[in-house]
Amino acid sequence: MKNKQFIFILALFVVLLTLFATGVMLSNKDTAEAENVGAEKKHSDLYDVLLVLLDPEARKVINKEFPNRSYALWNAEILEVKRLTGGYSQYDFTVKVKYDTYTGPFNPPEGPITITFHVTTDGVSVVKIQK
Repeated sequence: MKNKQFIFILALFVVLLTLFATGVMLSNKDTAEAENVGAEKKHSDLYDVLLVLLDPEARKVINKEFPNRSYALWNAEILEVKRLTGGYSQYDFTVKVKYDTYTGPFNPPEGPITITFHVTTDGVSVVKIQK
């Protein structure tokens, strides 16, 4: 009888230990996924598409202001997207993007340039340049 009780208590202990360990692993997994979601959310497909569509105008501005500098889209940051006219089918926006510029093969940072774009169905234009 004592042998059966001992086996039952041991089995119960193993089950509780397994449940506890699983709970700890799942809570760590959720934390890691939450951190990854932030990075993925920042560079979602739509985020990257917007950067690509604004790139020709950004390249013109940066090449005119700083002929020797370059920038990388993966390092660009969309600071603000604002709809100027409300309502259904109103496509009039300002988009503010910060580009970190660099010079040379080893990419020493030269400082950011922030460009505000006006985006409509007619195209993209530059509204403001901040150095």
